[in-house]
Amino acid sequence: GLDLNRNFPAGWGVSVLGSGDHPLSEPETDSLVRAAKARPNICGYNAFHTAGGFMLRPSSSKPDSQLPPIDLFIFNEFGKHSTPLTTYPVHSVFEDLTWDKSSVMGGAGDDWAYDHLGVYSWTTEFWDAVYHATGEHSSTDIWYVGPTVEQDLAVCRWSDTHAPDSYVKWYKFDHPQLGKVELGGADAFRIWTNAPSSKLRAEIAAHAEVAVYQAMASPRLEIKHTKAEPLGDDVWRIELGVANTGWLGTEVTKLAHDHKMVLPITVEISGAKTVGCAAKEKVGQLSGRSMFLLNGGAMSDGTPDRVMHSWVVRAKRGSEVALTVRHPRCGEVATTLKLN
Repeated sequence: GLDLNRNFPAGWGVSVLGSGDHPLSEPETDSLVRAAKARPNICGYNAFHTAGGFMLRPSSSKPDSQLPPIDLFIFNEFGKHSTPLTTYPVHSVFEDLTWDKSSVMGGAGDDWAYDHLGVYSWTTEFWDAVYHATGEHSSTDIWYVGPTVEQDLAVCRWSDTHAPDSYVKWYKFDHPQLGKVELGGADAFRIWTNAPSSKLRAEIAAHAEVAVYQAMASPRLEIKHTKAEPLGDDVWRIELGVANTGWLGTEVTKLAHDHKMVLPITVEISGAKTVGCAAKEKVGQLSGRSMFLLNGGAMSDGTPDRVMHSWVVRAKRGSEVALTVRHPRCGEVATTLKLN
């Protein structure tokens, strides 16, 4: 059969079950990728699946030792916030859920978002029936071997009380091909692979907060300083100071930095004639506040989250110039400055 989460163009291969005819062969995955690529300001990726009761992160195809250490650190920092809210442990697909390391689960959406977009990405597997029945999380090999007999019985007992409609009493049925049979038993779709409807809202509520938290970690550009200094004869030096006040850097991941996935910040002045300089300039990338966690807490180790730029322009006193800052991930901020 087809598995849409094996159809993305990251680690795709014909040996992966359900991968499809070729990467993005299916309209659903093709549309998702096109939509994401058309929006360069996307700074994170969350895919919500069932089931397992854990949050999965890249990579599906390589060990943690091959991820940039900074990215691994940030993934773990997000996990420290997410697990207490949701009870869901965080796992690397390759490290924790792949039995045979020579046969990996390629073509996953979160791998594509991390490898191709350069953003932190997650796949949340909602609902762990074993956890609700026993208080213990399912093992990471449950996808391969299923629950133990004891876990199966515990879930059955739990469902009798908390999800009685998930069990169909056995009844006789005259099947047109098979003849007389009996139908009934536990409805796996309503107890094992999905939360019972009475439990669904409570199960997913905290994950909305996790997603908002991750979004609020995005880079954010602010104009912190402007100044017009008269140099005489209607010539001015214009200064512009820009800061990234977000938690993540403007490129978001170290992988994006290493592979130059994101274009730099540009600053532009209009409303005056520049003298000996370009009106629009590239000023590079800016770190986020997360980097302060990686320098031993030293708050005086430079200002990699800020940049200053200046122009020399010719304009009449009393005129106004417009200053604009743009970045693919962070959008645009602008201000005006009167020459007095």
